[in-house]
Amino acid sequence: MKLKIMMNGRGYTAELNDNVTAQDIAGMLPLEMNLRRYAEHEYYCPLTKKPSIKDAPMTSDAHAQGIYYYDGWSAFTILFGDAHIAPFKVVHIGDIAEDVSYLASAGDMVKTSIEIQENLL
Repeated sequence: MKLKIMMNGRGYTAELNDNVTAQDIAGMLPLEMNLRRYAEHEYYCPLTKKPSIKDAPMTSDAHAQGIYYYDGWSAFTILFGDAHIAPFKVVHIGDIAEDVSYLASAGDMVKTSIEIQENLL
């Protein structure tokens, strides 16, 4: 499934992975959120509803342009830098196709909207 993501007025495309967590989050779309900066690698926002993580593959190695879900905070996250986050683990739910490295200097908050991309040719 393809997504359209707008961050601070910039448009991006993303593709969701085939796992239960990604499917549950897709069912919550469209979403409007303010992603908050965390550490030197990501922006996150808690979701109002917890998606399932049952049988979803978990990882402690997250990569730039990846989209992840952290169950501990029920957080949707977008990474702009690679990160090894052990002992914590996240579900990799998808990837943004375009470079998002500008987020490294985007400030404390990023206004974000996410929706399912329609009419792909």
